[in-house]
Amino acid sequence: MNEDRPGRYARRHLLAMGGMGLVSALATRSPAKAAVAAPPSVDGLRKSISLIVRKPPLTVEQFNGRWLGEHGPGSRKVPGLRGFVLGEVVADPGSRPDAPAGPALDGITESWQSAGIDRAVQARDNPLVRDWLAAAPTYIGAITIYATREHVFVPPVRGGLKVMTLISRKPGASHEDFVRHVLEVHGPLSRDVPGLGGYVLSEIVRSAGMPGIPPVPGLGEIDIIGTSWLPAEPGRGTADSPGRRAWLADGAAHFGRFVRYAMVEHVFIPPPDPSAPPAPR
Repeated sequence: MNEDRPGRYARRHLLAMGGMGLVSALATRSPAKAAVAAPPSVDGLRKSISLIVRKPPLTVEQFNGRWLGEHGPGSRKVPGLRGFVLGEVVADPGSRPDAPAGPALDGITESWQSAGIDRAVQARDNPLVRDWLAAAPTYIGAITIYATREHVFVPPVRGGLKVMTLISRKPGASHEDFVRHVLEVHGPLSRDVPGLGGYVLSEIVRSAGMPGIPPVPGLGEIDIIGTSWLPAEPGRGTADSPGRRAWLADGAAHFGRFVRYAMVEHVFIPPPDPSAPPAPR
């Protein structure tokens, strides 16, 4: 799939996009790992992250026509959906030649919804929701979904280029100790990085899949997901500084395997601002 991607960021950075999300109502779920105690997501919201590979033999353009042109706009008609953001995977301007390669993805969706919403009941009673979910197997070839608890350390300036990193602990470290360190030490260090447009850690609560669609192969075990927002200009990174060096050094000391995906972010439903007061109930 990589042959389809060169230059896509430069050509498509203003393209409006939609994404696959809120499929957990149709998903099979694995047991949750023990979670590190932390404040809940914004206003009690639940966040899911979906890693997506297009269905063969669709081209990138054909896939985007369905995923971006139909599924994304359709999210605005789904009751209870409080945020819907799609990332189109593009060439990573900050990737090193020796960086580990992960599975080739075509897109990553982040979706937010209030706790207690039963999407299966909505699909049964609402034909728009039912059709919105049922169309997924016609253009998605593989999907893995993570239900997460979101931790916002640097509120993001949305749009433009961001990088999502799938992070695994080093051998010998426990999941609980590793996640605790990332949330209590690594995350706060990001606040001292000049020019960082946002930093969010998504603590994995459980993983899921969709009936009839295989999971993304080759992911391995992931302990936590980090997302950073970069300067809008392609190829420009954050400036060197003591804060940036300390942040990167902590990652080098504690991260085991990690895989990066650069994306152009497109927002269909803006997620609530974590600094805003809770919405009225």
